[in-house]
Amino acid sequence: MASTWVEAEFESIFREHFERMVGVARRVLRSDAEAEEVCAEAFLKLYRSGPRVLSGGSVGAWLYRVATRESIDRLRKNRRRGLEEELDTNAASGAEDSREDPLNRLMRNERIAEVRSTLARLKPEKAQLLLLRHSGLSYQEIAATMQIKSGSVGTMLARAEAEFSAHYDRQQRLGKHSTRLQTANHPSD
Repeated sequence: MASTWVEAEFESIFREHFERMVGVARRVLRSDAEAEEVCAEAFLKLYRSGPRVLSGGSVGAWLYRVATRESIDRLRKNRRRGLEEELDTNAASGAEDSREDPLNRLMRNERIAEVRSTLARLKPEKAQLLLLRHSGLSYQEIAATMQIKSGSVGTMLARAEAEFSAHYDRQQRLGKHSTRLQTANHPSD
């Protein structure tokens, strides 16, 4: 196998996977620019690795693994820094959201932030599983991407979902408790 890419072959792989990868990364990062950057970096790694990556199995699985892992790493890094980026509603959500009631949009954005925060608390493998499944990948695609047996995907997803739910529910309970304390300490006029 050659150590450098044939341009047409690499372009074909790019066209086949880039848009879907950006969609997966966008779900985590909530930023078109960051999602595209993560995916561009994944393709750069692929290009530098050369066609030998193909010998290890599906190039798509390799790309999704690299892109989702980097997305989750960035999410964790942003969380550690305490950064909650503003959602670019025009770029990320489309025309439907411009008609959405501002209160509903605020509540939806808060839920999105809570989900992202909960994902950042999970082990990267579990967060990747959930992200890939909720991005529409089949069990077989997830197995190839995560390099696990297809028969294990359902069980691993169930465990990841249970852990996510436990963290999310705990976060919700703590949030309601802190809201009650704030209300008790600062009664309204």
